[in-house]
Amino acid sequence: MKKILKFALLFIFDLITVDYFFHQLGFTDLPTLLKVAIVLTVFELLLKPILRLLLLPINILTLGTFRIIIDMLGLYLAMALVTNFAINNFYLGTYYATGFISVLLTSLLLGLTFNIYNAIVTKKKK
Repeated sequence: MKKILKFALLFIFDLITVDYFFHQLGFTDLPTLLKVAIVLTVFELLLKPILRLLLLPINILTLGTFRIIIDMLGLYLAMALVTNFAINNFYLGTYYATGFISVLLTSLLLGLTFNIYNAIVTKKKK
């Protein structure tokens, strides 16, 4: 239970941070943000390990780069289940991305910031 709550809070901070800096996540209010965080938490804790196990041969053949696609599935799942959530176009300086590339870059940013937050929060045993 503590792990679920920890991941949900980390995803809330993660979504707020990425939206603050890049303005590409489209959630309209706090309940939508909470729903997206819960969907991503369920995906991270339940569905992602199963997908990694099932797609292990493909992941080995691609030397681990297929994990990015698995992470993107979580965002697509959140967009499908939460009605007021969308990923907008990605602007970075003069670079402009839409569709699949926008979801890919958002997934990479969310994964990076989530891992940073998780490393900060996680206690190391001595």
